Amino acid sequence: MSDDLKAYNALEAGHNDEILRIYSWQPRCISLGYSQEIEEEIDQNLAKELGWDVVQRPTGGGLVFHNEAEITYSLVIGKDQLPAGLVPSFAKISEAVILALKAIGINAAMRDLISDIRGPKSKVIGPRSLCFSYPEGYELVANGKKIVGAAQKRGKRALLQQGSIYVKPIEKAAYQILRHPFEEPDAVSMRELLGRVPSFDELSQALIQGFQEGLGFES
Repeated sequence: MSDDLKAYNALEAGHNDEILRIYSWQPRCISLGYSQEIEEEIDQNLAKELGWDVVQRPTGGGLVFHNEAEITYSLVIGKDQLPAGLVPSFAKISEAVILALKAIGINAAMRDLISDIRGPKSKVIGPRSLCFSYPEGYELVANGKKIVGAAQKRGKRALLQQGSIYVKPIEKAAYQILRHPFEEPDAVSMRELLGRVPSFDELSQALIQGFQEGLGFES
């Protein structure tokens, strides 16, 4: 994730171009939003014992368990390339990810648009320290449950958005690392929807295509 921040800082200083990075996690890792206190949220000794690395993101949002099947995208782009404002920029980027998921065989949509059609938004059932406990506005859901979590870092010139695609469920034993009580995440994985785990190559190619079509990115 340090490379994401370096790319953001370079673009913010006017010394670099926009960039899309797609990566997976090995070993598995827990990432926390920039405003979260690591010791307040997790037991680091237990995390290490169970084989989880720990990092802190430059973007906000809640804690994410990244297993080795999960895919993360990182977009560094000029703010003038997107609609002005936090929510409109999220929505525009979400359109690109929707195209990627559709290429894999998953029909996803932005949560606020679904709630407009179906009625009140679903309630929050877990702590807001855990990212996949709840879908924020304009995050992506499939079958009414969160499938992609994302957060931004915004400067005067540049924008960094990091997004995690929930590919394979996290084993329940991992949640004992959390220091606060929690309920099962209100999320759905690609494995549950498709009956299989898409490969890194399949997912990365779908994301590249989605960002090409949705945002005009060149390969």
